[in-house]
Amino acid sequence: MIISYSNNFSVIRVPKTGSTSLVFYFFKSGLLDFNEDIHAIEGDFLNWEGLEEHYKQHKLNYLELPNNLYGSFMLKKINISFNELSAKGAVLHNMPCVASIRNPLEWVASLFYYTRLRRDLNSSDPKAFIDLGNEHVPHSVGFKDENYGNPNDYWDYVKENWTEQLVIDHLKPQSSYFPEQAELFNFENIHEHASKFILDRGGKIEERIEMRKNNTDKLSSFLTELSSDRKQDIQDTYAKDFVLWENAYSVYN
Repeated sequence: MIISYSNNFSVIRVPKTGSTSLVFYFFKSGLLDFNEDIHAIEGDFLNWEGLEEHYKQHKLNYLELPNNLYGSFMLKKINISFNELSAKGAVLHNMPCVASIRNPLEWVASLFYYTRLRRDLNSSDPKAFIDLGNEHVPHSVGFKDENYGNPNDYWDYVKENWTEQLVIDHLKPQSSYFPEQAELFNFENIHEHASKFILDRGGKIEERIEMRKNNTDKLSSFLTELSSDRKQDIQDTYAKDFVLWENAYSVYN
């Protein structure tokens, strides 16, 4: 999450949409006044440069990530919605806002593999165990459930527990994070969108930023294993997100 009072915009971080890369474009843009503006980062690093150095050293080796990188309090701060910020008086309701958005099918796939990875790490290596608690963010729905090892079981678990607050908090639509006036950057073209937004405001772009790499084979496997009726149910559940993602995608494709 970033609130730039100095240049009048906010950046909302939707989980699993490339939002880590997104905020680093702004951290390096020259558009932020770190004395006046507000930002939140994962863990207890002293600054975003410390977090960047950690990622450079360890990439996505989850065994090397400190426990506090997953603390519910900190992650709630970085994934806070625009409406929550507005309710706190941190932003005006019409403040310009940007956010990243992802194809909902790939978004759900990413949540599934992240959850499975964390479960497997905890079960295979006691040193890797992290107490997720009931308020863990981002998504660990089904983490302690033995019955969700494939995409179909996972989505069935989600839908069967759709009214549970934990599921609502973790799998609520991407569109619930940002306001109607948000300028959306599709996951595939964050570099192009961010570059235009930042350069138009007199900022700088030093490089293409990809803090985390996707495993395209896993995403493809998820979609292959997912039954057609469940795939359709995901599309129906996140119909608004699909439209918003397609609109953003069409800008550069």
